Order: sequence, then C-alpha cells, then structure tokens
Amino acid sequence: MRYCGYLATVILSVIRGLVCQQQFLSSPSAVVVSPGSNTTLSCLVENMGGECRWQKDGKPVGIYPGKYTLAKPDTEGDCSLTIFSVDLKLDDGEWECQVTSTSFQSQDALASSPAKLTVQVPPSTITLKTASQGTVEDQMMLRVAEDQLETITCMTSHSNPAPTISWQMGDQVLPSTKQTTTGERTEAILTHSFARSSSGQELQCVVSHAAYPSGERVVTAILDVLYKPTVSIARVDTPVLEDGVGSVTLTCNSQANPPARASWHKMGDKEGKKYPEELQMNPVRREQAGVYICQAENSVGRSEPEQTEVVVLYAPMMVVTQPKDKVEVMAHNRTVLTCQAEGNPAPKYQWIQTLSASTERTRSYTANLVVEDVGYGDQGEYRCVAINRIGGERREVESEPVKIEVTGAPQVVKQVGEVVGIHGSDVRLEAEFCSDPVPSESTWEWGGVVLPMGSEVDGRYKAELVPHPHMEDCYISRLTVRRVGLEDSKEYRLNVENKHGNDMVPVILKIKAPVPLLSVIATGSLLLFLLLLLLSTFLLLRKKQKLCWQDKMGEKEGSLGQNTYSKGDSKISLVNETTEKNSEKITPPSTKV
Repeated sequence: MRYCGYLATVILSVIRGLVCQQQFLSSPSAVVVSPGSNTTLSCLVENMGGECRWQKDGKPVGIYPGKYTLAKPDTEGDCSLTIFSVDLKLDDGEWECQVTSTSFQSQDALASSPAKLTVQVPPSTITLKTASQGTVEDQMMLRVAEDQLETITCMTSHSNPAPTISWQMGDQVLPSTKQTTTGERTEAILTHSFARSSSGQELQCVVSHAAYPSGERVVTAILDVLYKPTVSIARVDTPVLEDGVGSVTLTCNSQANPPARASWHKMGDKEGKKYPEELQMNPVRREQAGVYICQAENSVGRSEPEQTEVVVLYAPMMVVTQPKDKVEVMAHNRTVLTCQAEGNPAPKYQWIQTLSASTERTRSYTANLVVEDVGYGDQGEYRCVAINRIGGERREVESEPVKIEVTGAPQVVKQVGEVVGIHGSDVRLEAEFCSDPVPSESTWEWGGVVLPMGSEVDGRYKAELVPHPHMEDCYISRLTVRRVGLEDSKEYRLNVENKHGNDMVPVILKIKAPVPLLSVIATGSLLLFLLLLLLSTFLLLRKKQKLCWQDKMGEKEGSLGQNTYSKGDSKISLVNETTEKNSEKITPPSTKV
C-alpha cells in the first residue's frame, strides 16, 4: 500500500511539472535601428521559474545600467531587453533571449531563435572609376566609344548593412555583371556597350540604403559617345491630311558627334532627288503620298535611315462595276455583281436595289453582291455606293446603275391562303405572280371549271389580269365571285404558264351565313341594359358619398364651439335640403331600347 501511494505522488508531480512548465509567450524578432537610438528586444515567458539571460553572437551579455537593462524588471515573466544608444560595433548582431531552468531537475531552460539587430549606417563615400579615365566625379563627363565594351566600377565604403547598387541610363535599368562586398567596401561592376543614342544621357550609379532619408543616393556621369549620326523625325500635320486641303512639314533632325548634315529622299524615286532637312507640302497632293527617308552623314559615317509615311486621304472615286450596265439571269440561277473604287481610307461598299421611285433596299455591305437562287424579286436596278470617312465626314460616290433582268418560269410571289366571305356578298380572290416572258396561259380553276383571264362565267365569276403597279414583269390575277353562297366554299387554283414552265397556287374560300337581325337586336338591347345599370349604380354610389361627407362636415362644425349650430334639427334640415337639391339634378336614365 505504501508503494502505491508513493507511485501516485510521483505521477502527480510529473503531471504538475508538465502543466506548469515555463515557455515563451513571445521571443525577440529582427529589428533595424539607427545609430544612437534606443530599442527593446521583446521576450515574454509563461510560468517563468528561472532567470533571464541574453547573449549576442553566441556570447553572454551582462546587464549594465544605462546600456543594457531589462525593460520591466519587476514584471514576472518579462525578460525584454532595452538597449540604449545603439552602436554599430557594439550592438549589431544576432541576439538570443535565454531563461535558466526552474530547478536543476526540471531541465526546462529556454533559448530563443537568434534575432538580427541591424544598426543601419549609409555608405560614407561613393566613387565611379574606369580603366581609361580613372576616377569620375559626380556630374563629370564620361567619354566612351560607340559599340565598345566599357567597364565601369561603382564603389561604396563604411556602410551597414551593405547597400544595393544598380546602374541606370535614362529610364533604362542596366544589369551589373558583379556586385561584391569585402569588409566595409562594396562595389558593382558594369560592363556595357553604349550606342550613339546614349550620348548626352546620364549614367547613374544608384546606391540604395535604408539609412538614406530618401532611400537612395545617386552619382551621375554624363556620357560623351563618339558616334556616326542618328536621325529622328519631327512631323507637323494638319488634323486631317486630305488631298488639296491638308499640309505636312517633315524635319530630319540628326544627332552626331561631331555634327552631321541631314537630307530627305522619297522611296522609289528613280531620279534620286534629295530634299533639305525641312520638307514642306502645303497643300499636300495625292501624288506626294509615299515613304520619305531621312539620313545624315558626318566624318564618322552615315546614319541608319529613318522613314515616315505620308498618307493622303481622298474621297472614293472611279467606281467600276462588273457587269457594267445589264445582266440577264434565268430564274433560280446565280449571279454576282462586283464593285471596285479608289479612295483612302479604303472604301466600304453597299449594293442598293431600287424597288420603286421611292423605295430602295440595301442588298449587300460588301464589294461583291452574290445573289443565289435568283427570283423575280431580285429584278431591277442596282447601284454600288463606295463610302469612306475623312475627318469624321462621310464621303461617297455611286456607280452607274446595273440592271438585273430575270427570265424564267412564272413564280407566285404573294398569295392569300384563305378568304372568308359573307353569304350574299361579293368576294375577290387575288394572287401576285411574275413571269418573263409574259404568261402564255393564265386560268382560275375550281370544281371542273377553267376560267381564262379576261373571261366571265354564269354572270357571277370574273377573271382579270392587271400589271403590278411597282414590280416589273409582275401581275395581279383576280377572281371576283358575286353574291357568294354556301356552295362557293371550296378551293380555287390559279394556274400560270409560259414557255419556261408553270406555277400554281391554291386559295380557299369559306362562306359564313349572315347573323340574323333578331340576334343583333337582342344582343344590342342586352348591352344597352347593362350600360344603363352600371350608370345608375355609379350615380347612386356618388349620391351616398355626398351625404356621408355632409354628415362629417356637420360633426366637425359641432365641435367648433360658437361657430356651430346650437340645434341638431338645423343640421338635419340642412342635410336634407342639400339632398333634395342634389336629387333634383339627377334625371333617371331612360330604359327604352
């Protein structure tokens, strides 16, 4: 029994030790500070039973008032260390917070991960050097040769941490071939071939360091590159460069060391004519459009050419169509109309079909109008319209009309599938068809009867053929049936034929018996009665609404003291009198039909 009690005590002690073991709540983190400032490295311990210790770069650091002190010595579990007047040589390094064991048996000593304390100091000097010229001071001229590799070194000294060095020429960042740090000296070497366009530009050694107020410091050398000419083009145009209206001035500018002489010539000019460095075209003409080349030459050599294109805008012109004036096409075949025009910008095209004197239809928005399965509806005059825009304004030109003539078998182009007629009335059946040549035979047929155009039968049936008012080679065929009866309800067929073939269209005629007069009168009387009933109901409701309103007004007046009637009878008689007057104005509606 005693052994069991002892074992339980040991187990409880172990559990209590595990639960109450000291551990870091927070450990020191990296910090960057300026020389002479104060900083605190945070270190908080939970269930702290040991003592605070600190070490730098693997060596213990003592607590020295005025230099190294615990931030809150009276606060349990706070081992944070405050460092006063931070010094580069003394304090820059990796710091660790440590806590001794709670007891020699607990083995719960703590050691944090190293935290870097960086005392940042900017470089004391920045120097540029070249093999040919030696040291180059800030803003001095740096002479380099075109297309030759130059080695330039940018060196800094006495900085912590080491700075980042980069090279820049104008807005272009140049890569360093190598950047090294030895002791307190850092250098970056640039190996670069400078083009002639770099002459006069600034070559900058950019030294970036957090200790600089602006974050960086720049040492600049002005490049002096000896090179053959390079040219650039200056150009002044009017907003719209239109033939005979706009103007353009071209200037060929050269950069060279030494200076060069510049000139223009036009690409493709067989004469090889040269123009001065400033070329004016005012006004500009279509024939002046083209590519102009600018070149310059000095004692070093001739520049590479630069060029600019003069684009002269002009409205569409010289519209050509194929075929030119007319094309004959058999029905159901295929035909193509093509259109071509000059213009700048390149014209867009429309093919427009004239249907009548006042009606047109756009058939295509491309240069080629392809008509598949040609029908009589495609017959007529077509115009090609070439369109472009200059300065936001529409410019266009039309071609001469091209006529499409369609020949072939008759085609029914419009029909009424079903016609409803009233018994005893006259009914007209119609269908529209086109035929070229004119139909050799055109008849209406029904129930064994064949009625040619221009004929009548039984004094009741009449067939007519009239030209279509708007469509060429088209006709309207009519069958008039007088005093139709129920026996006329049937299918009627129009047959049209010419030498190329025929076409047929059915029209259904349906006859309805007239509505009896007695039914019409009864229906009308019922509708009139309902209308009068609604009107009477509306007037009665309106009368009640007025009476209620007057009662409410009387009650309101009774609540106003001396301004109200003193007797209820007066109010009642007033309401009744008003009601009687209103009643006299209402005349009961007549119920006569």
